[in-house]
Amino acid sequence: MTIDSIKQKLNTAGIYHSDSPILNRPTVIGYEKKFKLSWAATQLNTFVVATDFKDEKITPAIIDKHLTDAFNFTKKNYTGWPRGLQSAIGVISIIISNSVDEDAKEYCIKLKSGKKWAGFTIPVIFNPDTKEVYQFTNSPLWGRLYYPHFKKMINNLK
Repeated sequence: MTIDSIKQKLNTAGIYHSDSPILNRPTVIGYEKKFKLSWAATQLNTFVVATDFKDEKITPAIIDKHLTDAFNFTKKNYTGWPRGLQSAIGVISIIISNSVDEDAKEYCIKLKSGKKWAGFTIPVIFNPDTKEVYQFTNSPLWGRLYYPHFKKMINNLK
């Protein structure tokens, strides 16, 4: 999983994307809008924010900064229905790095990113050296309807 391979897979899936730096690093941002009756008749606006940190050691603090900047970017650039009125935002925050702290791995696996009003932040780390992906293993109760879709999107980018 690299910035270029993510762009290619977003293109293949027909998902709009752009290059916009997050935390002053190379980043690709994909945007997908879907409405499903099975999601309690809501519109889900999913942003995939993938940033290459190269060899920088990833810690929970860096994940938090990335999630915050990515979520702020989406709030600024989202132009759909008001959040909470049959509409939600999902931010899949993908960090690419060859150096990952054990606490950062746990942060992603246990989905410690917290809740947002009508919004979800999903941290993912990819280590290109080991080809390991650290992502949530269980779907939380809050937003449970959307997590199979988030997992599918993440798996399609691998």
